[in-house]
Amino acid sequence: MKNEPTLFLNPIPALSGPDASVTSHWLEPGSCCAAPGKCEQLHQNFAEIAELQKALALSQQQLADARRQLESLHADRAELNQQLREVGENYRQALHAAHHDALTGLANRTLLQDRLRQAMALANRQQSHLALLFIDLDDFKAVNDTLGHAAGDRLLSDVANRLQACIRNCDTACRYGGDEFLVLLTDIENSNQLSAVIDKVYETLIAPYASAIGYLTLDVSIGTAIYRRGKQSWDDLIRQADQAMYRTKAAKA
Repeated sequence: MKNEPTLFLNPIPALSGPDASVTSHWLEPGSCCAAPGKCEQLHQNFAEIAELQKALALSQQQLADARRQLESLHADRAELNQQLREVGENYRQALHAAHHDALTGLANRTLLQDRLRQAMALANRQQSHLALLFIDLDDFKAVNDTLGHAAGDRLLSDVANRLQACIRNCDTACRYGGDEFLVLLTDIENSNQLSAVIDKVYETLIAPYASAIGYLTLDVSIGTAIYRRGKQSWDDLIRQADQAMYRTKAAKA
């Protein structure tokens, strides 16, 4: 009788059904476990599978960590973009406030002076003409004294809106201070065109204004200075327009 090898196996729960044949196969003499070389290979395969499972679990964990980091980076990027948009908007608002009148929204002195210098340089290069209007609201103080400063501010805003509406996009309307306004007119072709613009501005500004007590009327004084290429500085031009405005006002007295 042939001696069978003795097997030392861990207890295996009894199985029924199709699995029972599998169990009996492993316990049968002559199965792979009966051959030491095959058993060692099987255990080695199981060990490699276990290592692969560990590596897979580690990779999955690393992938999950990387995904969380990527989501965090996306969130940080979105927050940074929002901050950049806010900074850009704050900068634009600050830049606008630095160059525009807070009450009327027109250009302020700083912006007017900058555009006037640029327009004069362009006129010198292109041999073109420009003019500056200096506008003063006659007896505006009476509006403040009678109706209050809030009514005066509304009137100034209405004047600014009318002034902006009756000039070209290439021209610049400026609130110079108080009830004084400047208008820079570029590319003036001839004196007739300039006179037509002055008449239009004057008629637009003296039309009645609505107020809490009815309609208000006011008169305006307009002085004009024409740029003579290479013979005036920007502040010379403003001073000459101012002087012309006072001559117009004096002629009404």
